[in-house]
Amino acid sequence: TIFAVLASFALPGAHSLVATHMADTDRDQVMTLLTAARTAAIQFNQAITVCPFRAGRCQQRNHWHRGAAAFVDTNNNRVQDDGEEIIALIPRLDSRIQWRAFRNRSYLKFTSQGYTDWQNGHFRFCPADGDARLARQLVLNYTGRIYYSKDSDSDGYHEDVRGRALTC
Repeated sequence: TIFAVLASFALPGAHSLVATHMADTDRDQVMTLLTAARTAAIQFNQAITVCPFRAGRCQQRNHWHRGAAAFVDTNNNRVQDDGEEIIALIPRLDSRIQWRAFRNRSYLKFTSQGYTDWQNGHFRFCPADGDARLARQLVLNYTGRIYYSKDSDSDGYHEDVRGRALTC
Protein backbone atom coordinates (compact mmCIF):
# COMPACT_ATOMS: atom_id res chain seq x y z
CA THR A 1 0.00 0.00 0.00
CA ILE A 2 2.80 2.39 0.90
CA PHE A 3 4.53 1.65 -2.42
CA ALA A 4 1.30 2.33 -4.35
CA VAL A 5 0.85 5.68 -2.61
CA LEU A 6 4.46 6.70 -3.31
CA ALA A 7 4.20 5.57 -6.93
CA SER A 8 1.05 7.64 -7.43
CA PHE A 9 3.07 10.75 -6.54
CA ALA A 10 6.09 9.80 -8.66
CA LEU A 11 4.39 8.77 -11.92
CA PRO A 12 3.09 12.20 -13.01
CA GLY A 13 6.52 13.71 -12.41
CA ALA A 14 8.22 10.91 -14.33
CA HIS A 15 5.81 11.34 -17.25
CA SER A 16 6.60 15.07 -17.37
CA LEU A 17 10.33 14.35 -17.25
CA VAL A 18 10.07 11.86 -20.14
CA ALA A 19 7.98 14.29 -22.24
CA THR A 20 10.50 17.10 -21.66
CA HIS A 21 13.37 14.78 -22.57
CA MET A 22 11.62 13.77 -25.83
CA ALA A 23 11.04 17.42 -26.80
CA ASP A 24 14.67 18.30 -26.12
CA THR A 25 15.92 15.21 -27.98
CA ASP A 26 14.04 16.13 -31.17
CA ARG A 27 15.43 19.67 -31.00
CA ASP A 28 18.94 18.33 -30.39
CA GLN A 29 18.73 15.98 -33.39
CA VAL A 30 17.85 18.87 -35.71
CA MET A 31 20.62 20.95 -34.12
CA THR A 32 23.11 18.14 -34.85
CA LEU A 33 21.87 17.90 -38.46
CA LEU A 34 22.29 21.65 -38.99
CA THR A 35 25.71 21.71 -37.36
CA ALA A 36 26.91 18.79 -39.51
CA ALA A 37 25.61 20.52 -42.66
CA ARG A 38 27.29 23.83 -41.83
CA THR A 39 30.58 22.12 -40.95
CA ALA A 40 30.52 20.07 -44.18
CA ALA A 41 29.79 23.17 -46.27
CA ILE A 42 32.89 24.85 -44.88
CA GLN A 43 35.05 21.73 -44.93
CA PHE A 44 34.15 20.70 -48.50
CA ASN A 45 33.91 24.32 -49.72
CA GLN A 46 30.55 23.41 -51.23
CA ALA A 47 26.90 24.32 -50.67
CA ILE A 48 24.89 21.83 -48.58
CA THR A 49 21.11 21.46 -48.77
CA VAL A 50 19.09 20.55 -45.66
CA CYS A 51 15.45 19.55 -46.05
CA PRO A 52 12.64 17.20 -45.08
CA PHE A 53 13.86 14.11 -46.91
CA ARG A 54 12.46 10.82 -48.14
CA ALA A 55 13.31 8.50 -51.02
CA GLY A 56 16.29 10.57 -52.13
CA ARG A 57 14.51 13.90 -52.49
CA CYS A 58 13.36 16.90 -50.53
CA GLN A 59 9.76 16.77 -49.40
CA GLN A 60 7.05 19.36 -48.82
CA ARG A 61 7.33 22.27 -46.44
CA ASN A 62 7.15 21.42 -42.75
CA HIS A 63 7.39 17.65 -43.12
CA TRP A 64 10.61 17.70 -41.08
CA HIS A 65 9.11 15.34 -38.49
CA ARG A 66 9.04 12.56 -41.11
CA GLY A 67 12.83 12.64 -41.39
CA ALA A 68 15.39 15.06 -42.77
CA ALA A 69 18.79 15.07 -44.44
CA ALA A 70 21.74 17.25 -45.25
CA PHE A 71 23.39 16.48 -48.58
CA VAL A 72 25.59 17.87 -51.32
CA ASP A 73 23.29 19.16 -54.07
CA THR A 74 25.62 20.31 -56.83
CA ASN A 75 22.85 21.01 -59.35
CA ASN A 76 20.43 22.60 -56.80
CA ASN A 77 17.52 20.35 -57.76
CA ARG A 78 16.86 19.19 -54.15
CA VAL A 79 17.27 15.56 -55.26
CA GLN A 80 20.16 13.40 -54.15
CA ASP A 81 21.61 12.44 -57.52
CA ASP A 82 24.47 10.00 -58.17
CA GLY A 83 27.68 11.29 -56.64
CA GLU A 84 25.92 13.68 -54.24
CA GLU A 85 26.91 12.60 -50.75
CA ILE A 86 24.53 12.51 -47.80
CA ILE A 87 26.18 14.34 -44.91
CA ALA A 88 23.68 13.50 -42.16
CA LEU A 89 20.22 11.99 -41.70
CA ILE A 90 17.69 12.12 -38.91
CA PRO A 91 14.82 9.66 -38.58
CA ARG A 92 11.16 10.29 -37.96
CA LEU A 93 10.67 12.54 -34.92
CA ASP A 94 7.91 12.75 -32.33
CA SER A 95 7.57 16.54 -32.50
CA ARG A 96 5.80 18.48 -35.21
CA ILE A 97 8.33 20.87 -36.69
CA GLN A 98 7.70 24.13 -38.48
CA TRP A 99 10.46 25.96 -40.39
CA ARG A 100 9.87 29.66 -40.99
CA ALA A 101 12.48 31.83 -42.61
CA PHE A 102 13.31 34.82 -44.68
CA ARG A 103 12.83 33.93 -48.39
CA ASN A 104 10.12 31.39 -47.37
CA ARG A 105 11.75 28.24 -48.76
CA SER A 106 10.83 24.71 -47.67
CA TYR A 107 14.51 23.78 -47.46
CA LEU A 108 17.66 25.34 -46.09
CA LYS A 109 21.03 25.82 -47.75
CA PHE A 110 24.44 26.49 -46.24
CA THR A 111 26.94 28.21 -48.52
CA SER A 112 30.57 27.18 -48.78
CA GLN A 113 31.36 29.86 -46.18
CA GLY A 114 28.95 28.27 -43.68
CA TYR A 115 26.37 31.03 -44.00
CA THR A 116 22.74 30.39 -44.76
CA ASP A 117 21.64 31.43 -48.23
CA TRP A 118 19.92 34.50 -46.70
CA GLN A 119 17.60 32.16 -44.81
CA ASN A 120 17.72 33.32 -41.23
CA GLY A 121 14.71 31.90 -39.40
CA HIS A 122 13.61 29.38 -36.83
CA PHE A 123 12.42 25.84 -36.28
CA ARG A 124 9.52 25.45 -33.87
CA PHE A 125 9.01 22.06 -32.22
CA CYS A 126 5.61 21.10 -30.79
CA PRO A 127 4.58 17.78 -29.26
CA ALA A 128 1.78 15.81 -30.90
CA ASP A 129 -0.63 16.74 -28.09
CA GLY A 130 0.06 20.49 -28.61
CA ASP A 131 1.23 21.12 -25.03
CA ALA A 132 2.94 24.52 -25.30
CA ARG A 133 5.00 23.82 -22.17
CA LEU A 134 6.96 21.37 -24.35
CA ALA A 135 7.36 23.75 -27.30
CA ARG A 136 10.97 24.41 -28.28
CA GLN A 137 12.64 26.61 -30.87
CA LEU A 138 15.97 26.70 -32.70
CA VAL A 139 16.88 30.11 -34.10
CA LEU A 140 19.24 30.21 -37.07
CA ASN A 141 20.87 33.48 -38.08
CA TYR A 142 22.38 34.45 -41.42
CA THR A 143 25.91 33.48 -40.36
CA GLY A 144 24.73 29.93 -39.63
CA ARG A 145 24.81 30.27 -35.85
CA ILE A 146 22.12 28.37 -33.99
CA TYR A 147 20.50 29.34 -30.69
CA TYR A 148 18.13 27.42 -28.40
CA SER A 149 14.99 28.94 -26.97
CA LYS A 150 14.92 29.21 -23.18
CA ASP A 151 12.44 29.59 -20.39
CA SER A 152 14.08 32.79 -19.16
CA ASP A 153 11.25 33.88 -16.87
CA SER A 154 10.77 30.39 -15.31
CA ASP A 155 7.04 30.29 -16.07
CA GLY A 156 7.24 26.81 -17.63
CA TYR A 157 7.18 28.04 -21.25
CA HIS A 158 10.12 28.70 -23.58
CA GLU A 159 10.17 32.14 -25.20
CA ASP A 160 10.93 33.19 -28.77
CA VAL A 161 13.56 35.82 -29.65
CA ARG A 162 11.10 38.61 -28.83
CA GLY A 163 10.41 37.22 -25.35
CA ARG A 164 6.94 35.87 -26.14
CA ALA A 165 5.95 32.43 -24.85
CA LEU A 166 6.02 29.78 -27.59
CA THR A 167 2.66 28.37 -28.65
CA CYS A 168 1.73 25.25 -30.57
